[in-house]
Amino acid sequence: VFYAVGLLTPVNNVLAPVTVFWLGLPIIVGITLIFGIVRKELTILTLAVLFGSTNFAAFLTPVQLIVIALVSMLYIPCISVILVLASEFGWKRSLAISFTEIVLALLIGGIAFRLLSLFMG
Repeated sequence: VFYAVGLLTPVNNVLAPVTVFWLGLPIIVGITLIFGIVRKELTILTLAVLFGSTNFAAFLTPVQLIVIALVSMLYIPCISVILVLASEFGWKRSLAISFTEIVLALLIGGIAFRLLSLFMG
């Protein structure tokens, strides 16, 4: 739908300060992180569809592969987990947990990018 409506590029451009400049990832990765909110594995599946291959090493450096794996693992849980959190703790806490996870994942991802670039880059 994002592709058909022409939103792929605008969404990636909005997310570029985070994905490209902070995390050191290609601009196209921004949309994949959004799909990861629906289900975690959609991050990788969307990446495969957008690159047209599952050979991510052909498109991403080792540092980028580690950063995207790290951020995907740590950032916001999928929608079903958010709904369970909301039913257990309420919406306010659920959103606070989700926001904290996003900030923490991006912070750790950006730091990892910089440190890994020093040693592997």
